Amino acid sequence: MIHSYKRVGRLVRSGAGKLSMTKVFSLAVALLFSLGAFAQDVVSGKVTDAADGSGLPGVSIAVKGTTKGTQTDVSGNYKLSAAKGSTLVFTFVGYVKQEVTVGASVINVSLAPDTKSLEEVVVVGYGTQKRKEISGTVTSLGSREFNAGVVTNPLAAAQGKVAGLVITQASGDPNAAPTVRLRGTGSLNAGSEPLYVIDGVIGAPIQNVAPEDILSMDVLRDASSAAIYGSRGANGVIIINTKRGKSGIPSVDYSAYVGSEQISQRPELLNGAEFRAAAAKYNQKFDDLGANTDWLSAITRTAVSQNHNLAVSGGSENLAYRASVGYLDQTGTLLGSGKDRMSGRLNLDAKALNGKLNLKFNMSAMQTNAKITDTRAIGFAMNMRPTDPIYNADGTYFQIPGTFANFNPKAVLDNKSQSERLHDFLFNTQASYALTNELTLNVAGTLRTQTNDGSSFIKSTPLNLLSTVGGNAASRYLNSVTDKQFETTLNWNKKLNDESNLAILGGYTYQDVVADGFAAGNNNFLTDAFEANNLGSGLGIRTNPNLISSYKNEYKLVSFLARAQYSLKNKYFATVNVRRDGSTKFGDNNKWGTFPSVSLGWTLSEEPFLKGNQNIDNLKLRVSWGRTGNSEGIRPLLSKSFYGANGSYYDGSADDFLPAYAIQSNPNPNLKWEINENYGAGIDFSLLKGKISGSLDYYTRSTKDLLYTVNVPQEKGYVYPTMLVNIGQVKNQGVELALTYQWLESADWSVSSTFAGSFNKNEVVSLKNDQFAAPDQVFLSTSLGSFIRGTSNVNFSVLQAGHPIGEFYGAIVDKIENGKYVFKDLNGDGTIDPNAADRTYIGNPNPVFVGSLTTNVRYKNFDFQVMLNSNMGAKIVNTNRLLLGRQDGRIAESGALKSALTSVINDERTIPMDYYVESGDFLRIGNASLGYTIPVKGVFKRARIYVAGNNLALFTNYTGVDPEVSQRLAIGSAAPGVDVRETYYKTRAFTAGINLSF
Repeated sequence: MIHSYKRVGRLVRSGAGKLSMTKVFSLAVALLFSLGAFAQDVVSGKVTDAADGSGLPGVSIAVKGTTKGTQTDVSGNYKLSAAKGSTLVFTFVGYVKQEVTVGASVINVSLAPDTKSLEEVVVVGYGTQKRKEISGTVTSLGSREFNAGVVTNPLAAAQGKVAGLVITQASGDPNAAPTVRLRGTGSLNAGSEPLYVIDGVIGAPIQNVAPEDILSMDVLRDASSAAIYGSRGANGVIIINTKRGKSGIPSVDYSAYVGSEQISQRPELLNGAEFRAAAAKYNQKFDDLGANTDWLSAITRTAVSQNHNLAVSGGSENLAYRASVGYLDQTGTLLGSGKDRMSGRLNLDAKALNGKLNLKFNMSAMQTNAKITDTRAIGFAMNMRPTDPIYNADGTYFQIPGTFANFNPKAVLDNKSQSERLHDFLFNTQASYALTNELTLNVAGTLRTQTNDGSSFIKSTPLNLLSTVGGNAASRYLNSVTDKQFETTLNWNKKLNDESNLAILGGYTYQDVVADGFAAGNNNFLTDAFEANNLGSGLGIRTNPNLISSYKNEYKLVSFLARAQYSLKNKYFATVNVRRDGSTKFGDNNKWGTFPSVSLGWTLSEEPFLKGNQNIDNLKLRVSWGRTGNSEGIRPLLSKSFYGANGSYYDGSADDFLPAYAIQSNPNPNLKWEINENYGAGIDFSLLKGKISGSLDYYTRSTKDLLYTVNVPQEKGYVYPTMLVNIGQVKNQGVELALTYQWLESADWSVSSTFAGSFNKNEVVSLKNDQFAAPDQVFLSTSLGSFIRGTSNVNFSVLQAGHPIGEFYGAIVDKIENGKYVFKDLNGDGTIDPNAADRTYIGNPNPVFVGSLTTNVRYKNFDFQVMLNSNMGAKIVNTNRLLLGRQDGRIAESGALKSALTSVINDERTIPMDYYVESGDFLRIGNASLGYTIPVKGVFKRARIYVAGNNLALFTNYTGVDPEVSQRLAIGSAAPGVDVRETYYKTRAFTAGINLSF
């Protein structure tokens, strides 16, 4: 509620003299005139709904430019004091704001419902739709809804904003990409990332788009929405449209921020005094060199980042442009890590032939220079004794001789370097020609090239234990991708009568992707001066020809697509899609796949039994079914039999060993698409004049014919022991809720909260078909940390029918006896075998609930945003506690957690067990920002300053570093939910920035 305040003036006197009667008289006259000038009139009236004439309670009325205001009563009546000529501002959630100049004592106002949210256009595949007509599941974000702070990737900007879209940023590495899952993990060997479409370009790299250039982000969450992309949309689709120019005088926008990052959480390791106390307590002898070294502090730092973006836009009626350049410089908190990025983008829009021909030109170029550090140094820092120094007395690096795992982490980072230079260029042109008022032809072509040039070098520094056998070592590599796309579509949009409309789309697409590259390495150089810039000067390649390699492959994708959209009476909506894709990746018998979908929408609020209801503004039901394919994440030619290098043989005529070749793959002419089949139902709602709005969805997502590599019997004619086949099924089902509540809306105040949450259940249904089968249990190997005995290949996780992907599997600790684990005899045979028979399922690494709550507050020119995000239901393997949190014999030769001081464990076994599986539940203050829009005149159109913070606070019972661990699945190397010891620690960032428009 807005309160009215009175201003009190004071006359301030200086000096001790008295006022004369003349001065007093003059002041009295001036006061009378001023009071007359500010005389107030009482204004009253009624505010009604323009749709039905009913009175609107709770409407805010403010006198513009003052703090005076009031609200309407239950009947819509109001009364307040306002001078003639002043302006009254009427605001109410769900209605269009109205301003009225005071000229009479009675002012009645009729507010019109604000339907712009339903009428706004949403981008869908190969076109747009009004929001009210959408029957699929689509969520739209504007650039103003993005997270603030150090945001270098649009995915980080959208984290927590879309129900069902789970973005996990488990690492603080500036060069690490987040793991993105839309409605759960649905694949094992094939890709699980959504498809990104940027300005109509399919598969464009999202990490190369500056967040400042983005206008909107539309997330197609169900198969009925994504099926128009066929085999590319199996894991959902994220469509990004960048900002474009408008006709008018040129406009210049500049934004910049400077940020500072530090490690937010770190393991609690023993310091020097505590380590000595632990060694004495457990009677462990060691060579005490008298140091008190904080090894983690020695290899980390406070990192400073800066970002600048400059854009110019404008144009005329027939030609509009927007050009932008950006520069990002981000330093990593781990020594030797960081990146800088230069980007440029030019968007042109032209009209010709009396407006019938519309042309779009999209060009972007980006270069990223990445400094990649060796994250094994984190594990080494945790393993080093705090009583050892970083340097010897002579300035050389200290090393503990003869140990297996104690490498000086500072020496590792100082003597090893790796860098990558990524170039990405994209050119896209689109032409749209109106053949008739109802028929439009669209043609588009894209050329994208990407090259990744990398190098690494290890110095020959004495006692650098990570050096190769040949001393110093260097390598160079170059990977490139050329992606050519062509698309043509025909759109027919016909208003059949006053109550119905039909839109039909037909099209053809073609894509040709060529990837090639090479790598070369050498070692045993005479000097470190050349680093990786003179590979030929090393001696190692003379005896090891495998240090040189190259490759080239190509695949093509051809598609035919069609869609029909029908609306009836502005309340019944239907969409039917079908796409037929052909890919060279698959076998001769199954190169083509057909992917249909259908969705229906029914706006109940337009029916007579609800229309005009005071509490329901919009209520729409949706149901959908669809099938999409998946060909992502697998290499070309895997359906063919091909030869590759395999050892060497002795050639007598050459008197030398020559490379040998052998078959590297079995032919599989039946290899086909992985199929995602989705069923879903949802409801969209807006209640109480827009005060409450949101959506609720239920879905079932089944991935069939999984692309998976199995062992095949050679007695059945298979030459190579493994083959990529289609077997099994994975199922995800869940509920998604998006809810926005407008707490307050007035001329001066606006307070709203948005909740986005999802519940998901994941299950492996089957891992076999009528021809092939994976083992009943597929163990997922994970390295818990380099250079620690017994941790390089631990099978904590399994794939098994009837269980979630990557469920933890191990022994149950019954009790601790004399410091040793005593495991349960689970099968009751009287013999305890914790490595085989006596194991069971000990935790699900997949979160059951992922949600966020964002609150936005605006008071006049101030704005504030805060986001809370949370994961619930996931379990985590605490690797640090398993390896360094116990009082075993290693404490004399390596560092340890402070918990080792009170640990009852004196057992070196690192087998999978429930003792180290913990709850991963957490609540995090993900980000917050406070901004102020400066009143400006003249050359400036807008000026805003702000401060922001990321990862501000964490609330959890997890005893490890951070419960937001990687959800990545890579058969043979990574499993979800395992807190790997060498994870690059997450950071806490604070930024200050400015946005200017002139």
